Amino acid sequence: MENITTTIISLTAFITALGTLIVTIMKAKKEIENTLPKKIQKQCSINIEITNKLEKLKEYFMADRVQIYDFHNRWALCEWS
Repeated sequence: MENITTTIISLTAFITALGTLIVTIMKAKKEIENTLPKKIQKQCSINIEITNKLEKLKEYFMADRVQIYDFHNRWALCEWS
């Protein structure tokens, strides 16, 4: 009888832990799903703002096009011997 009680208690603890794990995973998944669209919306609004400012510059200078260059100094990390 004691073995059955111990088994039932162990099984109950296992089921409770498994349920907690499932709920935690579901909450984390939902948080990621909610956070990612916010980051995408933020980046889109930044991109739109950059595009609008470039359009204003283009109009101000009566230019045909505007370009942005992003230079990276790759050689700064290399060591020359």
